Amino acid sequence: MLIVGEIHTALLPHSRPLTPEEARAALALAVGESVTQWTRPVPHTASPTLLHGIDCRLPLGPKPGNRHSDADGDNGSVRAVGTVCSRAVLTGGHLLQGSAWTAVAPQDRPRRMPWSYYLARPGTVHPIGNLEAGRLAEGFLHADARKHRAGLLDTAAIARHSIRDVLSRPGLDQRPPIKTGSTRLRWAAIADPGAKAAVAFRLVGTDRRRLSIVAGAVEPERIASAAEDLAVHDWLLTAVTARIALAKIGEDRRHTLRMLRPVVDHLMHLWSPGARTTRDLQFMWDTLERRPGLTRQWNTMSGRVRAQIDYGSADLADKVLTIIEQNPQLLQRGDDRL
Repeated sequence: MLIVGEIHTALLPHSRPLTPEEARAALALAVGESVTQWTRPVPHTASPTLLHGIDCRLPLGPKPGNRHSDADGDNGSVRAVGTVCSRAVLTGGHLLQGSAWTAVAPQDRPRRMPWSYYLARPGTVHPIGNLEAGRLAEGFLHADARKHRAGLLDTAAIARHSIRDVLSRPGLDQRPPIKTGSTRLRWAAIADPGAKAAVAFRLVGTDRRRLSIVAGAVEPERIASAAEDLAVHDWLLTAVTARIALAKIGEDRRHTLRMLRPVVDHLMHLWSPGARTTRDLQFMWDTLERRPGLTRQWNTMSGRVRAQIDYGSADLADKVLTIIEQNPQLLQRGDDRL
């Protein structure tokens, strides 16, 4: 079975993290459907899963062994009909995700069926024709690079729909504590009990990522949760890296403190890789921790951030003590400037 999806991750435009009660209200996107919440190790809230009917085309990758084809090129497509799942996810009351995914399964009849047929199989799309899982996975991952994308499955639009629903709720003050960008993770997973587990994670430019997974017989929602977990931590690495680059370390101590202090206050405590990944998909993190080593990179950056905060605080304290030593009368009269 093939499962494909896309996740958009960004900082919620609010000056503080939402409380569990506020998060539950913000992610109540369907009347009568419950919101799911976890408390440990990091507060986590997921909206009800919504279904979106689609009748479009799935892009195909190059044929196996064809050396003259281009993975990013137009290798054809196949019509598919069914439903796509989506939900909004909030981590730590701060990081908002819009997530969309669907399973691609063969259809028992080679023609377009009535909608009742597809609605009876929620979260599944059926190609009208042969199901070539490998080519469909490759084509989906590289669909953004195609020149002609009209009519193709647009998981990005479905993922953004969940984000817009949350952002339209009243109560957000539109004053995020850190100015950051968003990231997009497009993923494809082949669930084959007889295949060897594997994972490949690639950065595509500054804000796009591709994730390819080969796993055993795993439910699509579990794979979507594992991909959301990875997307959160990739966003944290991206956001903190960008913040460090803007901090002018070694040039302006006060500017460095102003840039890095919000990172410590709002982001550092959210690092918890694998928290939302089930045991049968833990090999993803085992592989990614060996290479490229996400936690090693995080520990290096967080140590640098904390060191700059400590050095900056010590430097400012030293300057205050120097002023007091040079002007003891300030301390005696309790000058407000101190």
